[in-house]
Amino acid sequence: MSEPEPEAARLGRTPGMKPLHAVVAVVFALFWTGLLAFVLFHGKDEGSSVDVYSELPPGFTAALQAQGVTYAGLSPVASGTVDQVLAHTPSDAAAPSGVDPIVLRTSFSDSAADASFQDRAALMVVVPQPASEASGSVYVAFLDPSSYQVLTSLTYSGAGASG
Repeated sequence: MSEPEPEAARLGRTPGMKPLHAVVAVVFALFWTGLLAFVLFHGKDEGSSVDVYSELPPGFTAALQAQGVTYAGLSPVASGTVDQVLAHTPSDAAAPSGVDPIVLRTSFSDSAADASFQDRAALMVVVPQPASEASGSVYVAFLDPSSYQVLTSLTYSGAGASG
């Protein structure tokens, strides 16, 4: 028996391929390359677009530490969560007109004698003094994120506080 002759390598287009197919493939490859480059390099060396620490009143951290409360890892919450939290806060947390309460997700520790929370997840509500008042008090409450029950709250004088 004789061996069949090997087929010669075919050069050129695959049967059924049209020039339009090559153009579509190149456009598709360029699109995905551009999208990948955008995703990889977008936002590089830029800070977070949400700076929740700048929303806090001056002297906030020092005032809380003076009362034995520390916090870590602030992050914003959705507007629906803000509405729920404000609906469950005590009446002494009512914000004066012209003041928007600040609600942030955090963890806190309380070293006061009557409470012992260590790295407890919470929603922090801050009701600052109105901008028109030179002195006044700042109300702060830490609420349980699931039941919205107040875990601890405090008030400090905002007069003369500095960052």
